[in-house]
Amino acid sequence: MVYTVRAEDGSVEAEVVPALGAVVSSLRLPGAGGLRECLFRHAHFWDPATERTRGGIPVLFPVCGRLERDGVAGCYLYAGTRYTLPIHGFGMRLPWEVVRHEAAALTVALRDSPLTKGQYPFAFEIVLTFRAVAGQLLIEQDYRNPGTVAAPYYAGFHPYFLTPPAGQGKEAVQIRFEAVARYRYNSRLTDVVGRGAPPRLPTSITDPELHECLCEVGPAAEVRLDYPDGSVLHMQATGLRDPALFRFLQLYSLPEEPFFCAEPWMAFPNAMNSVQGCRWLAPGDAEQALLRIWTSRRGAAEGEP
Repeated sequence: MVYTVRAEDGSVEAEVVPALGAVVSSLRLPGAGGLRECLFRHAHFWDPATERTRGGIPVLFPVCGRLERDGVAGCYLYAGTRYTLPIHGFGMRLPWEVVRHEAAALTVALRDSPLTKGQYPFAFEIVLTFRAVAGQLLIEQDYRNPGTVAAPYYAGFHPYFLTPPAGQGKEAVQIRFEAVARYRYNSRLTDVVGRGAPPRLPTSITDPELHECLCEVGPAAEVRLDYPDGSVLHMQATGLRDPALFRFLQLYSLPEEPFFCAEPWMAFPNAMNSVQGCRWLAPGDAEQALLRIWTSRRGAAEGEP
């Protein structure tokens, strides 16, 4: 079932599919000619059995990116036991419970179960509220540990922002954000093997240097995409207790497809094995965070919608 949330003033419409990992399947924000669709969906988006990322805005939990240990893909070690998680975890692959649905907001929850304990032996409760307010979509997040042992995790989002097709304007879309550093991957994209100078921005989203590029972002944590028609798409991910909660940004695109992914992550890939990169929630503790997406017009007063 698809749930719709609309801002009271009609300036935002979003659709969320709790049964498909609580993915945002559509987001329409103000554009030059009225509301414009901001998200791309793969052809396999509605396949309930797919293990691939669908497009839209998938939720990543309890990990972002890939895991690998001793050459075994998806593997990590905890307390002497080996566990396996797929890329980006199980959050985007499991059905979420609908807690409350109102005209402008949808609240969903995901909790540990026998199924999750086989992959991730920790108690957890995540509550997300998708809220449409004047000119922007808010995704309010509450990560909780109701268990008796500390729980490692690093969550994130994988938004597929819609662009013009290749050769018809995609090359003219520019990305900018405050980049502090760039991290180098190994050949399997499972581990960070170095840290270097950040990419020079702004630049075209088709710049080959941006594909599979992992950056550390500055305190503002705002990303913007400037489109050739003068519209600007903004995204900002922050923690309420720790403003730098999402200090990593993964960039990804396919040249032939009309999308660009700018993914706010809490940690780098394989942090579950390196341990030091994980967030750790103490028993009874919680972290709250906020993802905001909005649009503006280039040359107009930008920033807040």
